[in-house]
Amino acid sequence: MLRHFFEDAELRRLSSLIPAQAESYLDYYPLLKPGERFPINDPNLAPKLEPRPDSKIDFLHGLLESMARIEARGYERLQELGATPLTHVYTAGGGAKNKVWQALRSRHLQVPVARSPQTEAAYGTALLALSSL
Repeated sequence: MLRHFFEDAELRRLSSLIPAQAESYLDYYPLLKPGERFPINDPNLAPKLEPRPDSKIDFLHGLLESMARIEARGYERLQELGATPLTHVYTAGGGAKNKVWQALRSRHLQVPVARSPQTEAAYGTALLALSSL
């Protein structure tokens, strides 16, 4: 989603300018095309990417903040369905390098979000495959 609007270097630069403890005034549902499965099961759910501010920093802040809200809704839904309450999150993949993104997520999830010692997104899958040998 983010790479649709920003280059990697731009994401790094703009993220560093976002005040992580400030709430974005924007409320998006960042999808590239209609359809969502979780936490809202609606194959026709339309993306919400407006209003688009002139400031790229504000736009990125709004996208990241909205994604953090959606993630929090997902964990809330899992708990409604009987999952163990969330106590912390380890993050991997490209977003694990972004401290502002971690801070936004932590604020919305109300638990610590830390970079996993192994940040490759496929690491856990590889461990599962190895354990089945």
